[in-house]
Amino acid sequence: MLLLSQDLPLLITLLCAAVTSVLAGSLLLPRGQIMISEAASHAVLPGLILGFVFSGQHGLTALLGSALAIGLFVGGVGWFRTRHSLGAGVEIAALFPLFFGVGILLLSVTGLEDTGTIDVDHILFGSLELLIWFEIGQWGDILRPRAWTSAPPQMVTAMVSLAVSLTLLVLAYPFLNRVLIDRHHAGLFTPVSTACVRLLETIAIALAAAACLRSAGVVVAVALFSGPVIAAWSFARSLWQVWLFGTLVAVLGVVLTYAVSMLTLAVFEIEARLSGVLALWLVVLALLAPLVARTFGSNRPLP
Repeated sequence: MLLLSQDLPLLITLLCAAVTSVLAGSLLLPRGQIMISEAASHAVLPGLILGFVFSGQHGLTALLGSALAIGLFVGGVGWFRTRHSLGAGVEIAALFPLFFGVGILLLSVTGLEDTGTIDVDHILFGSLELLIWFEIGQWGDILRPRAWTSAPPQMVTAMVSLAVSLTLLVLAYPFLNRVLIDRHHAGLFTPVSTACVRLLETIAIALAAAACLRSAGVVVAVALFSGPVIAAWSFARSLWQVWLFGTLVAVLGVVLTYAVSMLTLAVFEIEARLSGVLALWLVVLALLAPLVARTFGSNRPLP
């Protein structure tokens, strides 16, 4: 069945990458740092490539490499921010092209671009259309361990990223909700609590960036990190509500993207690039959310 072997891995990958990005973005938006997550979708590239070179596969080593690259990027942003007086965001604008440029150079030096394993086109626009699950012919096959040996690595990466990120943030939820959402407790930040938040941010961003970069691409990663969280903030009053509403917006964007791709294929015989369609839907939903919230009298201003 094409629905299972082609459409199912695509949808699972997109949904996992989207929810992981929502979790990461939710930590940054209340502090006005959402641009770090967007820049990180580019900055993760050298770590991802080095991890793949050392291991030869898109597995745990690639994720660790991604986490290291994001850690260096976030640490560099924090260090550079205290060394200049050029205005907010300059350090991000200066560092993310550096990391992304190093990643592109590594892509050429290692020869991965020539093999097609990782190439610039897939980095920018994703490779969702290439996700095929060969061992899945019926729903019961999902329960067979052997079937998972042929699962697309992008899908597995996205699922592992979501599982790890969700586990860590749920365990730390009381602390995160208190210091990020409740303005009365904003002053409770200490060097230790700040370091804990930064560590969780780094891990969450690295996992989300790795999941997006190997599937949806940089273009969609930028929209996934910010669009659903911006929309969710119009309705949410707590961190778990940001996660809930952000996930609903992300799922709606994925469903609309899938519907549009099926429609354009059936009517115009055109296979629309899924990453581009999803990015557009997420932007539209982010713009519509405040209007809907004001209509129902539940609008909450952005932090």
